[in-house]
Formats: sequence, C-alpha cells, structure tokens
Amino acid sequence: MVTIREERLDNGLQILFVDESNRYFGDYHRVCIQITLVYALDALSVAGSDDEVFRNSAIASLGKELKIIKRLERMGVPTAAVEGVRKSMIEAFMENASAYLNRPEYPRSLVAAELKKRNNAQ
Repeated sequence: MVTIREERLDNGLQILFVDESNRYFGDYHRVCIQITLVYALDALSVAGSDDEVFRNSAIASLGKELKIIKRLERMGVPTAAVEGVRKSMIEAFMENASAYLNRPEYPRSLVAAELKKRNNAQ
C-alpha cells in the first residue's frame, strides 16, 4: 500500500489516499483507493467550557487523533487505463467532497458522529 496523495485542509483535516489496487483476472484490475480522514483531536476549538468538555471526552474515547477510513472502488479496469482511472477517482472525490470537508465546523461534526456511533455500538 502506497500513499499516492495527501491533502491538508485549512480546518486541520488531513486526507490520505492510498492505492490498494490489484489485478484480478487477465488484463483486468480492481482500482481501489483507501481514503483516510485524520484529525488531531487536540486541535478542536475551545470557545467555552462545553467545548472543552467535548474535546476532553473525545480524546478520552477516541485517543489523540480520529481516523476514518473510506474506500473508492472500480472493477474491470484494463491495465492501460489504471492510472487514469485512479487519478479521476481521486479528483472526483475531491471535487465533490472538498467543499463539505473544508467547512470550519466539519471536524467537530465528524468527531461528534464518531462518538455517537461508538456509544450506540456499546
């Protein structure tokens, strides 16, 4: 697995793109991009005591940083098209998601959603 691209957004969120592609039959490949969203929880903004309680709770539950993993996958890609498909998948992701991911309040929303998911799983 090789990191093929890294983005650091203004809100502190880091996005890592890792290539997990493989050839599965003849000239056909599965192009798979693992996307890891990484956020250092001590970077959560603290404007008041509620924010501090939230940050401390997040660090206690999730550790020093939050990592969320997503995957993009496309099957049946011929060898000659693998690199172009890989690039277009990453570009499409960034084009569609960057405005949302880049919002100043997004890291807090992401952390809150992960805390809720983990609390519901218990």
